[in-house]
Amino acid sequence: MEWSPGELAVVARGDLVRDGGSKISSAFIDSRAPIAGGLFVPIIAARDGHDFVPDAVAGGARAVLIDRAHEIPALDASVSVVRVADTQRALDDLATAARARVRGPVVAITGSNGKTTTRAYIQAVLESHYDQVLCTSGNLNNHLGVPLTLLGTPHAPDAMVLELGMSAPGENAHLSKMVSPDVGVITSVGVEHFEFFESVEAIADAEFEVASYIRESGSLIVPCDDALLAMRAPRRACAGLIRVGPCEDANVRIERAWIDEQASPRTQASVLLSGGRAHQVELRAFGLHNARNAAAALGVAEALGIPLEPAIERLAAVEPVGDRGRVFRCGGHLVVADCYNANPSSMGAALSSFVALRGCCDGPLVAVLGDMLEMGDDAPQFHRALGAEVADHGLDALVGVGSEAGHAVSEASARGVHARGFDPADVEAIVAATVEALNVREGGAVLFKASRGIRLERVVEGLTRALDG
Repeated sequence: MEWSPGELAVVARGDLVRDGGSKISSAFIDSRAPIAGGLFVPIIAARDGHDFVPDAVAGGARAVLIDRAHEIPALDASVSVVRVADTQRALDDLATAARARVRGPVVAITGSNGKTTTRAYIQAVLESHYDQVLCTSGNLNNHLGVPLTLLGTPHAPDAMVLELGMSAPGENAHLSKMVSPDVGVITSVGVEHFEFFESVEAIADAEFEVASYIRESGSLIVPCDDALLAMRAPRRACAGLIRVGPCEDANVRIERAWIDEQASPRTQASVLLSGGRAHQVELRAFGLHNARNAAAALGVAEALGIPLEPAIERLAAVEPVGDRGRVFRCGGHLVVADCYNANPSSMGAALSSFVALRGCCDGPLVAVLGDMLEMGDDAPQFHRALGAEVADHGLDALVGVGSEAGHAVSEASARGVHARGFDPADVEAIVAATVEALNVREGGAVLFKASRGIRLERVVEGLTRALDG
């Protein structure tokens, strides 16, 4: 978003100390990643961002906000300075004003699993109809990332899709109020952040906070087969409620989803939309659960009146975002890299899709599973259940990574699975154990999944070198 120095001061509810004479474009909070011509917002957290104002200006900032409790440093006369009561609140005010300038639709996504992949699908759907779409980049989905996204480029978007991340009650409400979405999407409710929530019901309440801030004529999209969300979403006739999933009365119904047994398996789905016509959808991201993420994106198309055929074509071209269901072949084996996040529900979904490969893989199916973090006091129980699930699926081997994953290893081993556990730092040993578990020259498959903090992508890289060598 672009501002004159005077506009900046008014919207930030501050005093224009100096008008540098230049338009301000976008905002940033990290002086190590400056935006030329942008606004530097010094956030007071573990470190005080005011200490880095000179560095931000040297990097090209054309304006800075200064908290009233701080002295104004000596800066070049071309740099606009606005004094505010609180820099975080001023950033929120600017973001709220930036959202108000957008005349096209704004979509907000929240949920325990699948937010980033769903965001990529919705972005593709919007780009099939709108020229300029502003969307969340990377993991900028928290109290800092969302306002920075709203203030980013393109400056006059035709539409927006924003990912909302939360780890405590009230955070989604704060972000949703700022975003004021035309369409809200809740992907799922699962066990996550148990260090900060008392129950999965409390998590559902927090995810559902977005519903209170959807614009009056807007729509809420929820999975029809999530009981916790179904209880909170009215089932009465409601033009603004779009239910997606396998239920017979879903507005966007997944008739069937399957893994297409190609050289690199694709997720396929038959989706029935309003009017009763079935559409075939192909997805490059691995996992049957991604059919529901794609159905949510088609729900957005339905809500906004976007033609379906071009939208479906765009969906088929979306590449997996990072290691979220990336599939590739290496040394004759199939590798599924899903290393970015993990909780009990996403682990279950990944394992269900992985075992479906049994028909197209002649060799063993090996799961390399790391700790699911932020599970609270019940973490051992959740990991033991994971080990039982590995055994129930009949996988050939489990390589556990992390102290909590040791509980999964013990449970799976007790149920007859070849299972070994390792410290996350011992990458070479984990790679060697995975190669040993594959135990044939080609034809096997390996699934990698863990919470981001385990850094399982290091093992993926090591296995790639080992098999290609």
